Amino acid sequence: MEGIDARLVVVGFGPYRATLEELAPARTLFAGPLEHRHLVHLLPLADVTVVPSIFPEAFGMVAAEAAAAGSPPLVARHSGLAEVAAGLEQSYPARFAGLASFETGDARDLADKLERILALPRDEHDELRRAARQAVVDRWSWSSVAERLLQPV
Repeated sequence: MEGIDARLVVVGFGPYRATLEELAPARTLFAGPLEHRHLVHLLPLADVTVVPSIFPEAFGMVAAEAAAAGSPPLVARHSGLAEVAAGLEQSYPARFAGLASFETGDARDLADKLERILALPRDEHDELRRAARQAVVDRWSWSSVAERLLQPV
């Protein structure tokens, strides 16, 4: 977040929290773990949801939930997170190519893409929000998954 003019809300827990609190800019709020009933209200307020996870994910559920809430996710490009990012980017308009993921562990790549998303004019940011949500509905909603499962082979 160094040099990025934005407020940061960190949700979750882990052994590095104390270190992160020492490094974080003053405009950072550490919320700790939140239940889904609270996240459903927080995610739509976020201009972008960053998922810098280094843990191998079977599926990038946090990223899919953020996109469904209209908060474009920006995720580390590995495991199930990379799968979700690829699905989102296939649905994004071409000018938003590459804005769903960053190279795992590459803080500069993350910062560059975060700055690009935050600098979008409001109408383009709204378009990105809608594209993220639509990608989730089309690819991972219960109804779209059921439709694919019921199609004849």
